Amino acid sequence: MPFSAMFRHYVDAFNAGDDVAYSRFYAPDVVFCNGAGAALVGARAIVDYYARFRQSVERVMTVEALLCAETCIAAALASRFTILQDGTSFANDVLNAGDRVEINSMALYEMAEGRFASINATTLRRTIIRKENA
Repeated sequence: MPFSAMFRHYVDAFNAGDDVAYSRFYAPDVVFCNGAGAALVGARAIVDYYARFRQSVERVMTVEALLCAETCIAAALASRFTILQDGTSFANDVLNAGDRVEINSMALYEMAEGRFASINATTLRRTIIRKENA
């Protein structure tokens, strides 16, 4: 499967919260560094991180652009985070249910044997939209 199609399947599974499906795209010892500075090692660590995260925040990721090479994918991503619980610590702030955070990021996915061996993301723009101001 071409990397571009594979990546879109990954994003669809991730957005659906299908831990089993999206974790198949990770190498067992994948190293993940997100735009907020979290560093995780291993597919299980990533899945567990997002399972906890989804208890208070819903994320929908959209692919803005992809550049696929022989051993990596560079992705421009737009993510909308919707806060589900009052008092959630996110984006260096404390947010309440209904608040949103919109983030534009770039991520480099390095491949090994057809799976993500490392993921390095950086945040380019972050906007907090308070429920009372929406």
